[in-house]
Amino acid sequence: MTNFQVVYDAFLGKLLEDEWALWDEEDMKEDWKNILKGAIPQFKFPRVSLDIEIDPESEEEVFSGDLDNEEVQILATYMKCEWLNRTILTWENVKPLYEERDFSQANLIDKFRSMLEAEKKNAEKLEAKYYRSIKRRPFDYTKLAT
Repeated sequence: MTNFQVVYDAFLGKLLEDEWALWDEEDMKEDWKNILKGAIPQFKFPRVSLDIEIDPESEEEVFSGDLDNEEVQILATYMKCEWLNRTILTWENVKPLYEERDFSQANLIDKFRSMLEAEKKNAEKLEAKYYRSIKRRPFDYTKLAT
């Protein structure tokens, strides 16, 4: 079993600012869990189970599988994509486009979208490496020959 906090820590390590500085711990974890649940379906073919179960000792939600660092980093990167998408769609960023004649916010939103696309490409690269190797070793295709 892998505790969600392991993935949360990796996710928070990828951010430059702390959106949650003024939040209480329970609300932070609930928000992170929602971001994580949005990221899980994007990880197409994990080698371990990403099913969620309740840990009998801590009574917290955990992954039923034991995630290694690669899987944690892929999930954290997809969490960052989810967070960036939410940041882009935040009403404070979109509202000036509809209220003002000056479209200065469009440049900011365009930069956010570029960041999101770059982060998605990064997640896809991490996944591609993950799929092509097992324990950081490439698959031995000679085994397929008869």
